[in-house]
Amino acid sequence: MSMKTLFGCMLGLAVTACLSFAQNAELTGWKSFTSSTGFSVKYPGSWVRKGNSKDRLMVLSSKGGAEAIVIKNGQAMISVIEEKSDVNSSLSQLIDRYNQDVDVLSRRNIRGENAGSRGCRDLNETISKEPAVPPEDVPGPVPYLINTEYFCEVKGHIYAMVLRNFEGDPKQALYQQIALQVAKSLRVDN
Repeated sequence: MSMKTLFGCMLGLAVTACLSFAQNAELTGWKSFTSSTGFSVKYPGSWVRKGNSKDRLMVLSSKGGAEAIVIKNGQAMISVIEEKSDVNSSLSQLIDRYNQDVDVLSRRNIRGENAGSRGCRDLNETISKEPAVPPEDVPGPVPYLINTEYFCEVKGHIYAMVLRNFEGDPKQALYQQIALQVAKSLRVDN
């Protein structure tokens, strides 16, 4: 192996180790939420819980923002809920319902190898874009929201985990990584 190749490998390992350390540092200090409907998830302890619902988790990446507006520019929101729909609704029908009237940017399935029987073994990820306000209500350019959604079914129950942030937010990749960790942490107690 040449010195150049060896140096490249060492540099690559150092960058990977630094990124892993940064990710783990961001993901430490997590809190637990247990719903009244029988699911639990973990979320970053530095995020701010919104509302007092016992059956839905809603957290913001920072304090502030108007009460009527869910998030402000530079802020993200993650919500987790068990979807109570009629008995005949399937997971794919729920995903379609969530993605009506939005531009779907990507879809993929993520395998949860460590989920066990109580967690999300198959996460369905959908990333979409929608106007933050109706275009007809704004005289100029319309700001857009990016929705990163994770759906799964565990023990016959369907769960939706949604991340929302403004398009162009420089922290979007970090927010998406956090949202994926929240989704992977879901466990059903019943």
